[in-house]
Amino acid sequence: MRRFGTYLFSRTLYAFLGVMLTLAGIAWVTQALRRFDLVTAKGQAIAVYLGLTMLSMPRVLGVVAPFALVVALVLVLQRLQADSGIVAITAAGVSQRRFALPFIAAALTVSAFVAVLAFWIAPTSSRTVYDMMRTVRADIVANVIQPGRFTQIDAGLTFHIRNRDGDGSLLDLFILDDRSPEFSYTYSAKRGRVAEVMGRPMIVMEQGTVERKAKNGGANTFVTFGSYAFDLSQLTSKAGDASYGLSERTLGELFEMRKTDDDPEIAPEIMNRIAEPIYPLAQALAVFLFLGFPTSNRRGQTLPVTMAIIVGSVVRVLGFAVMGISKGSPEISFMAVIAPSLLAVVFAVMIGVGVHPSVSTGPADKLIERLRRAMAGRQEAAR
Repeated sequence: MRRFGTYLFSRTLYAFLGVMLTLAGIAWVTQALRRFDLVTAKGQAIAVYLGLTMLSMPRVLGVVAPFALVVALVLVLQRLQADSGIVAITAAGVSQRRFALPFIAAALTVSAFVAVLAFWIAPTSSRTVYDMMRTVRADIVANVIQPGRFTQIDAGLTFHIRNRDGDGSLLDLFILDDRSPEFSYTYSAKRGRVAEVMGRPMIVMEQGTVERKAKNGGANTFVTFGSYAFDLSQLTSKAGDASYGLSERTLGELFEMRKTDDDPEIAPEIMNRIAEPIYPLAQALAVFLFLGFPTSNRRGQTLPVTMAIIVGSVVRVLGFAVMGISKGSPEISFMAVIAPSLLAVVFAVMIGVGVHPSVSTGPADKLIERLRRAMAGRQEAAR
């Protein structure tokens, strides 16, 4: 049984990896399409685009992994059931508790994987995404100055260019700066380029004019220049100055924050992080409860498989609901851990005692038979 248990364990993990990678691929496509404006509208390099989409995946994997485990267990157990493997194992004297051990081991492996993602990898990658997005927003040329578009990037500050030259120069540049309470400035130049002067980013404009207009109705000032530098440093921000949210904090950092910060959202976040690795085990036990007992193939497997998928998925969906409730009511945030733990214990006890949920198709079969007879009677009456 040990060798067969190892086979079931490895087969479950292989199926889990295949399903998870498939789901992750679909999720990555959605993430990639959502961020594709980084290339099309914001002019970012493809490396930045791919980096942001890939760094978003750890959090996605933490969500899809439990559902992938449910599908993997259904595939393995349904195949064993179809080949009468479970009947043979039970006939050989193997108890359901012992038969469930390889699947529980696989679930614990997935739980460890989810824990690493939830505790460290996902927050760290989210923090990196946050820093990169701040850098993208700070990149004024790539993010704002787009050919043929008037774009307001700050209150009272509008940019426009006709086109970009091959060397990156900005052609026919227009800037309207209305941020001052006393004056309004209008800049226009034939050419401009972004340069760093004394550590400060600037747009160096050539062959243009600047008009200063007093907002109180005073005289205007019109000046022609050969070269003029427009300061961009007020529009940029450094990633090091970022104020990270709770989702960007590792579990250890959240515990440290709780000692000095009285934010009521910290406790629910900690409880939800701790609860995430419990759900794969609870879902695996739920699936085994429906498909891990020997049954006759003549009864069909469609309904048990459907119920296993539904119950296994509902367990995690209920977790999302408890998570939302705990964030709204921090005083009951401990329920985020209690709920999946209680479900896992209940399912484990039912498996240990040998309670197999009866999934009967009798009522549905009777209804179908009555409908068939009624239709046959109408056909006979019509003749």
